[in-house]
This record gives sequence, structure tokens and C-alpha cells, in this order.
Amino acid sequence: MQAPSLTELKQHAEKGDARAQYMLAAQLSGAGEKQEAERWLNAAAAQGFGDALYTLATRRLDHGGLGDAADMLVRAVKDGSTPARRLLGVLYAMGLGVARDWGKAVALVTGAAQAGDPAAMRELSMLLFAADPDDKDGANLLAMAAPRDPVAGAVAVRRFTLGRAFSDAAAARGHLELLERVQYPHAGSLRAAFDKQTEQQSFQPSPPNWTRITEKLAEEPAVCEIEPEAVCETPAARAFRAVFSPEECEYVIAASARLLAPSQISDPRTGAPVQDPYRTSLTAILSLVDLDLALVMINRRLAAMAGRPPETGECLGVLYYAEGHEYRPHCDWLPPGPDLDRGGQRSATGLIYLNDEYDGGETHFLVPDLAFKGGTGDVLVFENLSDEGDPTPHSRHSGRPVLEGKKWLGSTWYREKNYRH
Repeated sequence: MQAPSLTELKQHAEKGDARAQYMLAAQLSGAGEKQEAERWLNAAAAQGFGDALYTLATRRLDHGGLGDAADMLVRAVKDGSTPARRLLGVLYAMGLGVARDWGKAVALVTGAAQAGDPAAMRELSMLLFAADPDDKDGANLLAMAAPRDPVAGAVAVRRFTLGRAFSDAAAARGHLELLERVQYPHAGSLRAAFDKQTEQQSFQPSPPNWTRITEKLAEEPAVCEIEPEAVCETPAARAFRAVFSPEECEYVIAASARLLAPSQISDPRTGAPVQDPYRTSLTAILSLVDLDLALVMINRRLAAMAGRPPETGECLGVLYYAEGHEYRPHCDWLPPGPDLDRGGQRSATGLIYLNDEYDGGETHFLVPDLAFKGGTGDVLVFENLSDEGDPTPHSRHSGRPVLEGKKWLGSTWYREKNYRH
């Protein structure tokens, strides 16, 4: 069916067709007519059109309007917006703009999955795998999502390379070939692991048992206590081994790949983010609108390792270092300015080592001259402030150049105060 022309959309929009108003807004925005696009977007939202309300809600979240955003998402869900269901689920899971309620969060996302949304299916599968990496219901959901969702496809390939139960060789091969065609930046690692896997198991997914899935996800996944390993005393740094599974690490990489952009540093004079050859990597920032329930729980577990409330964490950043990329010596604490005033100083840094198929790339603390390199799923936490609460030069560190391969790293800075208002 041929898409309506701009003229046809205008005619229908002027007659009050909310869907046409929303589509017209999208076309006008793409053509650079922002003011006119905004007018039609608001017109569609005023009629309760779910996708328009969802779009406006994401903007409110970017500017701290949590209560308004939650109200818009509730209305959007009533109009049948699947993206609104998933995002409202995130707000309930985090207690942002609404009272924290894990049951409501899961119910919203499960509703989206039952409606056939592949992204909702794969985030539920990751919650199930967090409790049992061989969960058959999780495997069913992932297999249903993977043909339509590249994030699910990447996880499906990784599960096959690990020899997980209920994975399928033929399906994994197809997902991998698609990931290679679209130039998924971690496809080379998946290919190398795939070619080493000799067990050619097969699996045919069955229709989801939603009652059983709901029962399994009724309780929020527990954050397991892991004994830390002392790395150094000054700065106070500790490591936690195998906090995250390889497929969880793949999930973070895949969820962030589309957001990668040149990394930035804080300008020491203004505190504003700027590009600088001092930091030669790519970064993806998983902001609130990019989260799902699986990523919320990954953030929660990282915060537990850091010994901080999740609400003090900045957005999870995913760093991609190609061969030769590095981050020269620096401290993570902030200079005076509005960003510091917003949430206080960056008291601690939490790092997730998302892969280990590279040489070099160690996290190097300069003062004790200590280099740390984690394995896949390991976490490193170090303090940026002294016992008196002042920024300490002892936290000065670098990301050494990658000598061979590609390095993926997750990073969250924890503030002194609540960063999620």
C-alpha cells in the first residue's frame, strides 16, 4: 500500500485525523519545518493519540519533567502505544514520576510482549535468564523476538556460542549473518566464537506460557552479594568477578550500538562536554528513554557493587575502543559548575568489563602504577574522593591504548546526591 503524500496528510490532518497529524508532524520534522511539525504533534497528542503522547513524554523525561511524562505515558498506554508501555514500565521499576512498583512494571512490559512486541519479549527473556541462564521460557521469548530484533539476535548468537540449553544452531547462524550485514560492531567476536562451537543443537520455540512467565517474574530479581577483591588502597579500588553473564554483556553492547558517537570530556574551564583527542573512543549513553527492565536491573546490580543507591548513578555509558584507542590520564571528578551543583561530586566510578577479546586497554592507576584488566562480566569500583569528601588526585587513571582487538566497557559515575529527580 502506497504511503499517503504530504498533501493528502495535510488534508486529513486538517479534518482532525490524529494519525495523519502525527505522520504529518514526522514528515515536517524530517524536512526541517520544526515549528509546524510541533504544532501538528501537539494537535495529535491533544486528541489522545498514543504515539504522539509517547513522543512528547520522551521529551519531558529529557528535561526532568517526570510527573508530566508519566501522566502522558499512562494516557498513551490507554490508546494502545506499545513503546509507552515499555517506558512506563521503566518508570515504575525505578520509581520515577510514579510510586515504585515492580509488579506494575512487569505487567506493562508483559502486555507489550503479549501484543507481539519483540523488544518487550527480549527484555523479559533477560530477566528470566538472570535467574536461570537455561530458562526455557526465556529461550522461547528470545527465539520469537530474534528474527525481528537485532538486540535479541545478538544475544541468541551469544547463547549458542556458550552452549546454553534451548539454543538453535541454524537460527543463530541466520542471526549472525544479518548482524554482519548491518555491520554490528561486535559481530567479529560473535563470528569467532560461533565458528569454534561444534555442538549443532536445535530448538523449536513453543507458544509462551504467560501464566508461568508472570509467576516467575512476580518478585524483583535479587541482587546477589559478591565478595569484593581488593585491588589497591589508594585510591580505594575493589573488583567483583563474574557479576554479569556473557549474554548480559552482549545485551548491553547490542542495546547501545546504535547510539555510539565520538567520546567527549568535560572542559576544565566550563565543565561543558567537548570532543578532544585526549579521549579517542566512541561512547553510547543509555539515557532514561533508552532503558528497559533488563537494563534497569543491570544498573541496580552495578550500583550494589559500588555500594551506592541506584538513584545517585548517572546514565550508563558504554565505551568502545578500537585498536589504538585510549583515554589518557584523567580524574573522573567534576570541576565547579552547574553539573556539579545538580547532583554533587562524582564520588565513585563503576566499570563493567563487557568483553575480553583484546590486548592492552588496561585501566591504569598512575600513583600506585597499577594496571587492572577485567574479564567478561567483571566489575571494578573505585573511589574518587578522599575520606574527607574532597576530590583526590590519587584517583587519576587512564584507559591504556588497545594494542589488538576491540574493547567494550560499561561506565557509571555515582554522585553524592540523588541524580534522578
